[in-house]
Amino acid sequence: MSELAKTPIHHLKIGSGPPLLLLHGLFDTGQTWDRLVPQLSDRFTLYAIDLPGFGKTPLPKRWSNSFSAMVDAVLGFLDKQGIAKISLVGNSMGGSLSLAICEAAPKRVDRIILLNPFGLPQVPVAVKSARSLMGRLLPYLLLEPAIRQCAKVIFSRALFDKDRLTSEALEQRVEPFASLQQRRNLFRFLREISTETIKVIDDKVPSILQPVLILWGKEDGWLSQDHWMHLKDRLPNARVQLFPDCGHLPQIEKPEDVATTIVAFLSESNRNSYVIP
Repeated sequence: MSELAKTPIHHLKIGSGPPLLLLHGLFDTGQTWDRLVPQLSDRFTLYAIDLPGFGKTPLPKRWSNSFSAMVDAVLGFLDKQGIAKISLVGNSMGGSLSLAICEAAPKRVDRIILLNPFGLPQVPVAVKSARSLMGRLLPYLLLEPAIRQCAKVIFSRALFDKDRLTSEALEQRVEPFASLQQRRNLFRFLREISTETIKVIDDKVPSILQPVLILWGKEDGWLSQDHWMHLKDRLPNARVQLFPDCGHLPQIEKPEDVATTIVAFLSESNRNSYVIP
């Protein structure tokens, strides 16, 4: 096991039944699944993790090529939990990560559910910003009022229903990046995202044979529908379900609908009809 695979992953484990790994997106943590978890925990064993550099999971000192390192860290987490095979649920960047994990270890992935996934091979705009001189200074310049305002803008744009932007929800968004070290880790993570690695992941998307369900909030304030279309056209065994009156975070705005759809998808009788070489 590599040093990166030994990264201690903060996580919530709850429920019983087949295992499901929940992977959050950029500027987020495992808390993003709080409204979905109660809808699924009676049918599945859920693992909601904080990815390295986010929430309560530290970013290792030896950290390069963020996506490859993230894949190693997640596979190491599965090893520690004794999980040989699992289905993946990924939101935004967590969707791209789900595909990368499947490419790296296809026999360990059963099915994949993508919630408003970031469509490869694009690189997040934040990566370019993090590599700039201002991006290197921002972790030191951002004080609490500015952090709070940034979190409010990011979260608000992700939601269709702005009433969900409560003070409690905003506190959850601010807390993971409140300390200087957490902010330094975030920007270090962004700077290490390799354009070449993202392209390699995208090139391998057609090799993913697992059934894939793409759930898309139609009023996404961050991503255009081109993202799900790009993935749907290139995944051999994918389908799409659109949610109206929903933004970038279906797990927060439509947890009941998301849960119902996931249960149906994972309960299909032909769920093991594909063959991994």
